[in-house]
Amino acid sequence: MDNQNKEYDVICIGQVVQDILVTDIPEDALVSGKDTVMAGQVLLASGGDAVNEAVTLARLGDHSALLTRLDKRNVGDMIFGDLVREGVDTSLLVRPDDCRTFSTVVVVKPNGDHSFLVGPGENFTPEMSDVDLSVLRKTRAVTAGSLFALGALDQNGIEVIFEEAQKAGALTIADMNFDCAGIGPHAVKKVYPYTDYLMPSYDEAVYVTGEKDPDAIADVFLNAGVKNVVLKMGAEGCFFKSGEKRFFTDPFKIKPLDTTGCGDNFVAGFVHCLLKGMEPEACAEFACGAGALNSQGLGAHLYIRSEQHVEEFIRQAEKAALNRK
Repeated sequence: MDNQNKEYDVICIGQVVQDILVTDIPEDALVSGKDTVMAGQVLLASGGDAVNEAVTLARLGDHSALLTRLDKRNVGDMIFGDLVREGVDTSLLVRPDDCRTFSTVVVVKPNGDHSFLVGPGENFTPEMSDVDLSVLRKTRAVTAGSLFALGALDQNGIEVIFEEAQKAGALTIADMNFDCAGIGPHAVKKVYPYTDYLMPSYDEAVYVTGEKDPDAIADVFLNAGVKNVVLKMGAEGCFFKSGEKRFFTDPFKIKPLDTTGCGDNFVAGFVHCLLKGMEPEACAEFACGAGALNSQGLGAHLYIRSEQHVEEFIRQAEKAALNRK
């Protein structure tokens, strides 16, 4: 794409969290009556949708910046240090005195799925006062990670940011999360006309649209103004639809170790390819590879090493043939 000489490749706006990953916990651990349960591994890492996207983009070779709130305590300092080590630009971070970044215990199940135990936080979501709109002229793309997890920006702000980004010639990409705050399935509809690529998971999209067929889901978003819909379907790959193209991308045959952050790695992989000017089919192939590869290690963004790492995985991994039309 154009705008090769911008200061940033991607500005990632959204969620940051401290992840505490725990593996091999018995399912009855909390009701067994035992006061001590041995875990397989315990891993402390940064996480959250925007962080996962920013770190993976940096590992793929892009200049990514994180725009969000981060606290000044030990948790915030740990995450800040992690971002610096990963090469993520931290110049847009806002660290208010009253911000408390929350921690999440991620219980990784034997099949690679996970459950989240979310701790409390305070003033941890970005607000419009944190955003200097002029910075949008300095980036090639902006991601929202994720809609329904942006706090006040969900209903009053993210649509302004995306509109200004588009005016500046930047791509706008939005992931989705589950509606944990209960703001309703139509709460973020104002952002759709300013969204170049919307990338919800299948379950999130069903909640928002009320539809179950991938075509019908995509049509709801397209009719609302979204330009391109990329439906993440987990073990079934993904579905792409725009006004000009429509296709499924088959998944890779893998045995996941940990699926935490795989959707965020998918988004990062897709955006990385968009910035290289690749066609949607190639973007989707690489994105599916990034999501699948991330599942082969623990953590939301710790396994992928580079663009070459993903490309090597894609060359060697077997794909499922689901024969969808």
